[in-house]
Amino acid sequence: MNTQQLQNDKLNIINWISQLEDYSLVEKIKSIMTSPDACLLSKEQKNAIDEALQSIETKGTITHNVVMEETKKRFPHLYNR
Repeated sequence: MNTQQLQNDKLNIINWISQLEDYSLVEKIKSIMTSPDACLLSKEQKNAIDEALQSIETKGTITHNVVMEETKKRFPHLYNR
């Protein structure tokens, strides 16, 4: 994201916030502003990511096509509409 796009996005967010009428949403935004950890990952999320990365290192990955083939076999009702 370039600097100009960042500035435009921030101005759009400011404009959107200034028009909010939902008190609960305003409270959520305030809690994000006052909590530096609000946008950070939880321990569970970090652990899940670490486990996935470890799995990739030890077991490798599979292609998208293989995943799609297996998905179609396991859930054919989602593809035969």
